[in-house]
Amino acid sequence: MKISIPKKSRKYILIYLVVLLALYLVIVLVPKVTDIFETTETLEPGNLALSCEGTGYLIKREAIATADRAGAIDYRYKEGAVVGRDWKILTIDSGEAIQETGSGNVSSAFASQMNELKGFDRVVETNRSPISGVYSTSFDGNEKYFSPENMDSITREEAENRSLRKKSLSRSNTTAGDPLFKITNDGKWYIVCWLKEKERENFDEGQEVSLNLPDGDVQGKIESIKKEDKKRYRLIISSNWGYERLAETRKVDLTISGKDVTGLLIDNGCIVRKNGKQGVYVRDKNGDYSFTPIQVISTDGSHSVVTGSRFYDEKGKTVLTVSVYDEILKNPKGQLKRDLKEEQKQKEKKQKQ
Repeated sequence: MKISIPKKSRKYILIYLVVLLALYLVIVLVPKVTDIFETTETLEPGNLALSCEGTGYLIKREAIATADRAGAIDYRYKEGAVVGRDWKILTIDSGEAIQETGSGNVSSAFASQMNELKGFDRVVETNRSPISGVYSTSFDGNEKYFSPENMDSITREEAENRSLRKKSLSRSNTTAGDPLFKITNDGKWYIVCWLKEKERENFDEGQEVSLNLPDGDVQGKIESIKKEDKKRYRLIISSNWGYERLAETRKVDLTISGKDVTGLLIDNGCIVRKNGKQGVYVRDKNGDYSFTPIQVISTDGSHSVVTGSRFYDEKGKTVLTVSVYDEILKNPKGQLKRDLKEEQKQKEKKQKQ
């Protein structure tokens, strides 16, 4: 059913919408581009919990067992069982008709992954567990690349380009040379990830960190931080905490939480750069604003912790800076523009004299 609105009512509705739009422009947009409404924030001491998000790759001590003969497989353990070193994991019944022995040709079903493992000294021809740890019936062929022995050679580009597709090893029969099962040591393990330039400033080698992972939180220690290229640092973290899906997981989304930093807390929107120096505009007793240099200790991208009262610049000179309870301008770009314009006028005036 079509509803008819009287012309007089339509007029009032239109006026109402225009008023709402005008209020939005005045309250929300105008202060962002002008100083018509000067707003400030008061500096107070605070803590900044430093963290960053990214993608990490799990590095574990893993071993692959392969078949020494063809035959029917009889598994003894369920997926995820914790086993000791040299435990008998399965038996292979060759039967009278099967005489094939030795690690011959790997079947095409596993050829791609096994090719990646050439030279990996933990590919062992056995039906017993080569190491103690978690038993699993899948592998991805990256056990050599993402190993503790190779982790200093891992690059972000290579890690992202590698296929992480897992191949199931669960089956009723095997041929000689084919992989049978994998054991993942559940002791010390590692995560490799990459930090941006600004994120790197918030972390140090030897630092204890918390890792938020898809299947639970663990504690870790930063083993190394090395610059990989112009934009990224490679971070290696070790942990001896239990992680539920350690054996089956290779790539994870994670959040790294490090140290809490204490100081004066500033919204990053208040910070501007004038003549190559970072600073804020501080309000004086007369209501005027003056540019005051600051020293940023750490930032999480939206807020920064800065030094209070004074700091030393790169030449060792004392620089007076912001103090607790100072009022600073929240939208300083307009003030900065006026300051730079006034300074240019003064410079031109001196040149004419």
